[in-house]
Amino acid sequence: MPTIAEEILAETEYTENGIIGKTTAPLGTEKTEKRENGISSTCRQPEKRDNGKLKEKEEQAIYDIITAMDQHTGHGHRAAIAFSGGSDSLVLLDLYFRSRSHSAYLDNPDYALQAAAYVIWIDTQMEYPGTREFIQDTVQHYNLDLRIAKADRTPQDQWRRTGYPMLGKMAARLWMQKNKGLGFSINVSECCRAMKIQPARRLTRNLGCSLQITGQRGQQDDQVRGLRKLKDGIIFYQERDRIWISNPLTGWTDEEISRYIKDYSLEEHPARAKGAKTIGCIYCGGGSQYTNSGFRVLRFADAAAWKTLIIDYNTGPIILALKYKQSLFHINLIIESIGGLSLLAHTRPWIFDFTRKTPLKGYNK
Repeated sequence: MPTIAEEILAETEYTENGIIGKTTAPLGTEKTEKRENGISSTCRQPEKRDNGKLKEKEEQAIYDIITAMDQHTGHGHRAAIAFSGGSDSLVLLDLYFRSRSHSAYLDNPDYALQAAAYVIWIDTQMEYPGTREFIQDTVQHYNLDLRIAKADRTPQDQWRRTGYPMLGKMAARLWMQKNKGLGFSINVSECCRAMKIQPARRLTRNLGCSLQITGQRGQQDDQVRGLRKLKDGIIFYQERDRIWISNPLTGWTDEEISRYIKDYSLEEHPARAKGAKTIGCIYCGGGSQYTNSGFRVLRFADAAAWKTLIIDYNTGPIILALKYKQSLFHINLIIESIGGLSLLAHTRPWIFDFTRKTPLKGYNK
């Protein structure tokens, strides 16, 4: 039986259909059509389509947005729209914009106040190059009011406190139950809460908002969010943060999100063209056991950011400890015995692509 060191050195790069990665220009060099306000114009009329189910979901989401705002804004309180720059939140922002001209508001004397929601972006300190500019251009395109939130700690501080964000929320919990005493922890939920959720909700309260509308839809971590939908519904009160939450995209699928973006010609973040499955939190290892692991995508999309994560933040040993189910102490000894972390990252970068020896097909956080 080969040793762990021999397995690491024998590992070959994952290929899909004979292709290793994507040969594309670095982020920020793409040529995109520029229109009014610096981004591609949002078309109000979609292309012809035969997907009646999606049309129904659009109408239901708009109705849910209006309902949430009617019930939980007004009298000096406004809503906050959570916008990450990803596909889900892009669809949410467009649906919110459409809801402002919906007939249900025409006879409402509080329309101007209720419709004037803030847009909140959370700077997680783990963003692709150009994300801030993309966020600003998109929000400006809709003529909305952007506010920016940021955590009071760095990602590394958070990881040291509660664990590294690896595998996924449910998968990380199950892994920790079975693998204890290895000298490190993984915890996606606490990282998400500290770096994204808490800053956003804190800013929402400070702005005097009583309602936050998010693009969470239950596709990621279905077991957790599916149960939450049954328990809480589309609109619910979050006692921990003292705020109403609405998730009008609950139940939407990946295909429906993609179809909506195509139908309404929405301009996506340039990292999507590089294969990124999520925007924001580019150092997150949620889904790193899948072939479309964010670590692998980051390696091809932004080599400098990948190097920072693997070497400077010393995440490489955590990935290998997860993959081989070894203590961090043992993995560090092995890494040193075969040349050190920097050498491995330079000569065999693919060994840090996945947290599983044989990755699962696809992607799921």
